[in-house]
Amino acid sequence: MQKEPEQTIRNIKDSWVKSKFHNDLSKRVMEAQQKSSIPARSNSFMRVNQQVVGFGTQVLVLLQREWRGVARNKGILGARYGMTIFLAGMYAWLFAGTGRHGDGHDGSCLLSTFSPSQCPIDFQGHLGSLLSLAIASMMGAAQPVLLTFPQERPVFLREYAAQQYGVIPYFAAKTIVEMPVILVQALLQFLVAYWAIGLKGNFAYIVLINWLLSIASTSLALLVGCGVASVEKAMQFAPLVLLPQMLFSGLFIPVNSIPVSLRWLQYACPLKYAINIAASVEFWYVKEKIEKCPQEQCPGFYLRKELLEKQGIKFDDWQFNLGMLVCLYVVFRILACTLLWRKGKYVF
Repeated sequence: MQKEPEQTIRNIKDSWVKSKFHNDLSKRVMEAQQKSSIPARSNSFMRVNQQVVGFGTQVLVLLQREWRGVARNKGILGARYGMTIFLAGMYAWLFAGTGRHGDGHDGSCLLSTFSPSQCPIDFQGHLGSLLSLAIASMMGAAQPVLLTFPQERPVFLREYAAQQYGVIPYFAAKTIVEMPVILVQALLQFLVAYWAIGLKGNFAYIVLINWLLSIASTSLALLVGCGVASVEKAMQFAPLVLLPQMLFSGLFIPVNSIPVSLRWLQYACPLKYAINIAASVEFWYVKEKIEKCPQEQCPGFYLRKELLEKQGIKFDDWQFNLGMLVCLYVVFRILACTLLWRKGKYVF
């Protein structure tokens, strides 16, 4: 209907008013108004006195609609989960055993077989598996939002202009529905890849970290979706949103090697904080070993600690990284909410 000319819409409206269906519906509305003691109106729209419903009611109704939308689009949801499982399988195959290489019975990081050249290579593969899975979590959560939200935005703007609900209830409903969907996605990913790669960190912690990264990434994608008018423009802006995340994650270049003039950008990248926390969880055994073992007896563990610090990862900073990840999630949501509110205020 949005794409039709104004005269076409007027003709459809006039045809409806003259139709038998409209007359039958009008009679039913009149009867219902009389039974409920509501004064009838004589105009063709039969509007009753509008009452502003509460915040909780708005959230509940929107929540039901959002959930119905997810449940009805089983094909899209299945494709999303299917792609997650497929990519996790590819990563599991590519990085198979990298979490065990350095610490195996003949590992390059053990005292008896320590290799100062091979140990960093094994460590990089181990850390690279975490980085790759985190990037997959980020992309898998952000891309669906970039593709779908620009299409949903016109519906919101019309309903918001009609004062059917507010921006905050709308965002609250979307957030509540997307959280379990993304949590299942993160769980499926690590059920496939965790044991095949040989990761050592707490499984639940790693899943939750990637879940936080995913919802923070959807907040950033929502911010982009609120600012553009079409899917095509959203996809054009996608590299601007996602590529800096990878550039400042430490995958291609150590964070300490990034020029100082650009290094500040890492503080706006949820991926970097998620990688820092995930690496702290995954290599926590290195910290525990160092606390009990001198360097000459555990050279591989001290080397990995040094390599982590070159990436800007410190074990004691996990609380700060977690706080920043949550903070970015909230800030991006607030900015997206504000931008959408301004669009609704000035578009109509």
